Amino acid sequence: MRLLPTRNWLFPTICLVITSYFIYHGIQGARGYRRMNQLNEEISLARQIADDTRAEKELLEIKVKSLSPKSLDLDQLEESALRVLNMGSPEDQVIFEN
Repeated sequence: MRLLPTRNWLFPTICLVITSYFIYHGIQGARGYRRMNQLNEEISLARQIADDTRAEKELLEIKVKSLSPKSLDLDQLEESALRVLNMGSPEDQVIFEN
């Protein structure tokens, strides 16, 4: 059996090595296919967190708007404050039920 001369197999071998290198780094590299999938997962998680935060912000804005002097019922505010503090005013009459 006769071996091929070096020049006949050297060029295809170098091309195969270079092609393998680019394929490997295209899949496993820092900017490869797997990293792209990881980044897409991180982006979707960040969007979900942003949506949750936006919903919470809107809820807090509604609560803040309800505290404006135009929409605030002072009697209801006083009643809520006394209930939370477990206090009453001297003019209040307490009726005990059995």
